[in-house]
Amino acid sequence: MGAVRQHKARTTPPIPTPPLKGRGFLAVLSLFLTPAPAFAAPPVILSTAPDAVAVTLYRDPDRGEGAINRDDPTAFALIAETRTVTLPPGEVTVRFEGVAGGIVPQSAILFGTAPRERNRDAALLSQGGLVDAFTGQHVILRRTDRATGKVTEERATIRSAADRMVIDTPRGAEAVYCTGLNQTLIYPNAPATLSAKPVLSMTTKDQPGGKVTITLAYIATGFDWDATYVATLADDGKSMALFAWLTMASGDETSFVDATTSAVAGRVNRSEATRDDTGRDARNRAAWLNRSSGCWPAGTTSDIEVRRQIALQAPAPMSMAMEADAIMVTGQMKTRNERFADGAPGRVMAKSEELGDLKLYAIPVPVTVAARSQKQVAFLQKERVTGQLVYHAKVDSEEPGEPQMLFRFRNRKADGLGDPLPAGKAVVYQESSYGRMVVGESSLPDKAVDEEVEMTFGEPANVTQETEELEGGGDKWTDHKVTIRNANPFPVRYEIDFPTGGDARFLNLPGRLLAKPGKRVWAVTIPANGTTSLTYRTTDIDE
Repeated sequence: MGAVRQHKARTTPPIPTPPLKGRGFLAVLSLFLTPAPAFAAPPVILSTAPDAVAVTLYRDPDRGEGAINRDDPTAFALIAETRTVTLPPGEVTVRFEGVAGGIVPQSAILFGTAPRERNRDAALLSQGGLVDAFTGQHVILRRTDRATGKVTEERATIRSAADRMVIDTPRGAEAVYCTGLNQTLIYPNAPATLSAKPVLSMTTKDQPGGKVTITLAYIATGFDWDATYVATLADDGKSMALFAWLTMASGDETSFVDATTSAVAGRVNRSEATRDDTGRDARNRAAWLNRSSGCWPAGTTSDIEVRRQIALQAPAPMSMAMEADAIMVTGQMKTRNERFADGAPGRVMAKSEELGDLKLYAIPVPVTVAARSQKQVAFLQKERVTGQLVYHAKVDSEEPGEPQMLFRFRNRKADGLGDPLPAGKAVVYQESSYGRMVVGESSLPDKAVDEEVEMTFGEPANVTQETEELEGGGDKWTDHKVTIRNANPFPVRYEIDFPTGGDARFLNLPGRLLAKPGKRVWAVTIPANGTTSLTYRTTDIDE
């Protein structure tokens, strides 16, 4: 940087003292001619890290039965940080370092001192940020010859960095990364405008100053959580043991060490303002720099080699890291298979609490919500949930589909449960003469206390169903016959769902059907090694 010249302050010549006559008018005029004092910017106080932090994760209700997006979790978290700062009196700007990268700035609330304004500082110390900060300035270009290993350095000036980088060297203009050489740029320093950590700045109102403890609370995107159930069906099909894991996911670059952690189950109404991802978008843009799309000619061997070198030198992406065969469980480490098969209680069990119409699962020990990670903790264990094993088929259009097995129970204490069940996946096991075996997988929606729960988990091995179309009345109606055979040495309950409100009407169904939301259910008990049949007629709804 060039030297900074110093100039003497220019002063205004004094106004001669006028005679007494008319002096009042000139005195008033001089007030307007006197330069107004400049208002100094508020002093800046840096808070480098929180003393304590609480993280509450919310589940993405729009994800449905899909798995958590490991690369970019799609829900959010409420984060409350307690910090101790010493403030001078008056207005002060406090820079909070180490907040979540996905912070939604307009959601931030400050307790302990009254805030006046807030700002998310999105200029992160990154490749894109350095290039933007040094555009038009000198840097060092270092090259390594792959054949000889010789390293050379030369001065260069960054001229353009819109989508790719163009620099000036003593040999002329050059598009960096297009030469096929191993090369990198060395920057003389890190600009003060770039921060290595996400930062939120808040300016306080006039306050007395002193050492104060403040709490910063805000919403951050890039988090999610899910429930995973392990069910073991009893031999007689009349009960099951139920165990559940709570899986927390963070896609943020900030780690929250020894945090008071909890998860909220249920659908939360969320305003558009809290869905703001401008902070994450700015961070992603700063970290991204297209190294090769501007190279010409495209597809040359040097271009391919540059891509290969980038792939070799770049860190493993989050999806690869999280596909490892192990996942951290609070208090212990489990392999991918063990965490589903192990029904034994973990060392830590989350405790459920009421939160209005929602359910909060609080982890009783401090937990580190690490950057770009997943972690599991147990939150439910029931030794015996009584219910009924049902063989079940659903009519699609006019005929029933393939039969499925389901375990139905009422979510109440009298039947061994009585706790809300967050939405999630379930793996169902059953003891057999060959040991514990997987019999199927299921998905559960959110289920409240006293609701009926149906866990559909697989096709039966010893119960079969055949459907044939009988001679009908042409275009007016059609008769169908369903034959069900039970090869088990015990009786089974079989049900067929007939939808209501569709394009077809179902007639001549025998017996009394069960009325359920959106359907009528035909149910029968088939004896051991027995066979039963059902005949019914279908017509179009407008006939």
